[in-house]
Amino acid sequence: MDYYDPEVRAQLALYGHAMSSLCMKGQMAFSLAKNMQAVFENKRRLQSALELWEIENSAALKAELQWLFETGVRKEFEDCEMLLSGLGDTERSGYLESLPSGEAHTDKLHVAAYYLSRLPVKGIAAFDYSWCVYLCCAGYRLGYLSEEDQWRIVSMCVRHARIAYASWKDYIIGFAAGADFHQASSSLDYVKKYKDFFVKLLTAPESPLGQVNLR
Repeated sequence: MDYYDPEVRAQLALYGHAMSSLCMKGQMAFSLAKNMQAVFENKRRLQSALELWEIENSAALKAELQWLFETGVRKEFEDCEMLLSGLGDTERSGYLESLPSGEAHTDKLHVAAYYLSRLPVKGIAAFDYSWCVYLCCAGYRLGYLSEEDQWRIVSMCVRHARIAYASWKDYIIGFAAGADFHQASSSLDYVKKYKDFFVKLLTAPESPLGQVNLR
């Protein structure tokens, strides 16, 4: 993808808005999602997004973006899946019950167990790609990244997302599972809290996901 081409950049911007929109939170999540241009003009909100990932400077941002793109939360999730998939149903249940309660790793294993065989082939990669795009675009507007780096990273994430997922529905499923895993929510609180938000992203005419297709 030639991200130096103005038309390509315009298309990438639409993908950037669509992928970043999943990172919106709170009661106003959809109001923010349908106006991502305004979100990217709000430097205080963008700074808060970087702080969520403990990013304080350009070097930290670049390191985090590289990690999200190359490894991400999905690596730990895949490790948990590999461990659990090697156990039979009864053995898996017994193993999960034997784990110490109240620990993040235990809760993550419970999330991974719930999503066994329920996710697209690429699993929760959507979570990594969306946050990589959102943090990348935020970093550019805060002066941590060059414009060229922004488009290069967005382009890579879009390319991999389009290969990995057949539809925005599959993408959202992967993102939601990743969000629950990342916050170690064994009760799937994130999915429960943002279910309506995800439905609106898929169905509302003003949703940024309606502006571009994954396939």
